[in-house]
Amino acid sequence: MKLIAVIIEAVAPEVDFINVEFRSDKSGQHFQVFIEQPFLKRIRKYDECLLHIKFRSIVMKDLEGNKTYDTQLYSEMAVGVTDLMRKKYK
Repeated sequence: MKLIAVIIEAVAPEVDFINVEFRSDKSGQHFQVFIEQPFLKRIRKYDECLLHIKFRSIVMKDLEGNKTYDTQLYSEMAVGVTDLMRKKYK
Protein backbone atom coordinates (compact mmCIF):
# COMPACT_ATOMS: atom_id res chain seq x y z
CA MET A 1 0.00 0.00 0.00
CA LYS A 2 1.26 3.50 -0.80
CA LEU A 3 1.11 6.01 2.04
CA ILE A 4 2.52 9.47 2.67
CA ALA A 5 4.69 9.59 5.78
CA VAL A 6 6.49 12.34 7.68
CA ILE A 7 9.92 11.45 9.04
CA ILE A 8 9.81 12.25 12.76
CA GLU A 9 13.36 11.45 13.88
CA ALA A 10 16.79 12.15 12.43
CA VAL A 11 18.17 9.36 10.27
CA ALA A 12 21.55 7.99 11.39
CA PRO A 13 24.02 6.57 8.82
CA GLU A 14 24.37 3.22 10.60
CA VAL A 15 20.65 2.26 10.86
CA ASP A 16 18.35 0.63 8.31
CA PHE A 17 15.04 2.06 9.50
CA ILE A 18 13.15 5.33 9.73
CA ASN A 19 10.58 6.45 12.29
CA VAL A 20 7.51 7.91 10.64
CA GLU A 21 4.00 9.19 11.21
CA PHE A 22 1.52 8.45 8.44
CA ARG A 23 -0.65 11.34 7.23
CA SER A 24 -3.76 9.16 7.03
CA ASP A 25 -3.38 7.91 10.63
CA LYS A 26 -5.79 9.98 12.73
CA SER A 27 -4.41 8.69 16.03
CA GLY A 28 -0.91 10.03 15.28
CA GLN A 29 0.98 6.84 16.05
CA HIS A 30 4.67 6.52 15.24
CA PHE A 31 5.91 3.54 13.25
CA GLN A 32 9.30 2.09 12.50
CA VAL A 33 9.73 1.32 8.79
CA PHE A 34 12.70 -0.69 7.58
CA ILE A 35 14.31 0.70 4.44
CA GLU A 36 17.72 -0.05 2.97
CA GLN A 37 20.25 2.74 3.57
CA PRO A 38 17.87 5.65 4.26
CA PHE A 39 20.77 8.02 4.98
CA LEU A 40 22.26 7.46 1.53
CA LYS A 41 18.83 8.05 -0.03
CA ARG A 42 18.94 11.54 1.56
CA ILE A 43 15.89 10.99 3.74
CA ARG A 44 15.91 13.70 6.40
CA LYS A 45 13.85 14.64 9.45
CA TYR A 46 10.51 16.36 8.63
CA ASP A 47 10.62 15.22 4.98
CA GLU A 48 7.39 13.94 3.48
CA CYS A 49 7.88 10.71 1.57
CA LEU A 50 5.61 8.43 -0.40
CA LEU A 51 6.35 4.94 0.89
CA HIS A 52 5.26 1.68 -0.72
CA ILE A 53 4.62 -0.20 2.54
CA LYS A 54 4.78 -3.98 2.76
CA PHE A 55 4.49 -6.28 5.75
CA ARG A 56 6.76 -9.12 6.75
CA SER A 57 6.47 -11.45 9.68
CA ILE A 58 9.45 -12.84 11.53
CA VAL A 59 9.08 -16.03 13.56
CA MET A 60 11.30 -16.22 16.66
CA LYS A 61 11.53 -18.47 19.67
CA ASP A 62 11.18 -17.03 23.16
CA LEU A 63 13.13 -18.20 26.22
CA GLU A 64 10.75 -21.10 26.79
CA GLY A 65 11.03 -22.31 23.18
CA ASN A 66 7.57 -21.15 22.08
CA LYS A 67 7.10 -19.41 18.75
CA THR A 68 6.57 -15.67 18.79
CA TYR A 69 5.77 -13.48 15.80
CA ASP A 70 6.97 -9.99 15.02
CA THR A 71 5.32 -8.07 12.19
CA GLN A 72 7.48 -5.41 10.56
CA LEU A 73 6.78 -2.68 8.05
CA TYR A 74 9.28 -2.27 5.25
CA SER A 75 9.58 -0.23 2.08
CA GLU A 76 11.78 -0.54 -0.96
CA MET A 77 10.75 2.82 -2.38
CA ALA A 78 10.79 6.31 -0.88
CA VAL A 79 9.88 9.26 -3.09
CA GLY A 80 9.68 12.92 -2.10
CA VAL A 81 6.08 14.17 -2.09
CA THR A 82 4.79 16.79 -4.52
CA ASP A 83 1.48 18.69 -4.43
CA LEU A 84 -0.05 16.35 -7.02
CA MET A 85 0.78 13.33 -4.88
CA ARG A 86 -0.95 14.85 -1.85
CA LYS A 87 -4.25 14.82 -3.75
CA LYS A 88 -3.92 11.20 -4.90
CA TYR A 89 -2.45 9.53 -1.79
CA LYS A 90 -3.30 10.00 1.84
